[in-house]
Amino acid sequence: MSDPAAASPAPAAPRPPWKERLFSASSLRLLFGALILGAAASGAAWQIWLKPLRVAQRQRFETTKDVLELYGLQLKYARAHGFYAGDLDALLALAPDGAARKARMAGHLDLTTLAVVGDAKKFKIEANVLDDDRTLIKIMGPIVDRPWSPKAGPTLEETGSAVGQNGLPVAPPPAPRGR
Repeated sequence: MSDPAAASPAPAAPRPPWKERLFSASSLRLLFGALILGAAASGAAWQIWLKPLRVAQRQRFETTKDVLELYGLQLKYARAHGFYAGDLDALLALAPDGAARKARMAGHLDLTTLAVVGDAKKFKIEANVLDDDRTLIKIMGPIVDRPWSPKAGPTLEETGSAVGQNGLPVAPPPAPRGR
């Protein structure tokens, strides 16, 4: 039997509504702590991964731009001399700001690996970027417009005969049908 003198358990306090629980001091501290932690993680990711990636991409872009400028100087050199230059100094002699250009290139590409090779018909320019991967940037030239498909054989008017490419006689086209 139960003892009437014993205290009955106190009824549990009603649970506050969700809006009050959401905006309570403890949940707001947790929310702001999570925001600060997320901002710190984003800043660390930027410093560790994204910022060096952007720097490397910028160096590759600048090196590609300089190699393309050297390509233009090679074409200019070939028009003036009849053959392509075999060294960097011959190319930079054509540019009015050659010394300044070489100093600027030293900031993002390795001048010890810069190779300029040319002869009477073709040339090659290659250099390594001063990034962690030592990316190779290379261009060979001259680049000319080439047709996408192979050139067709000579026509009948050019050869003056009625023999096709396979050696068989070419049949005249069929006569059009009238209505």
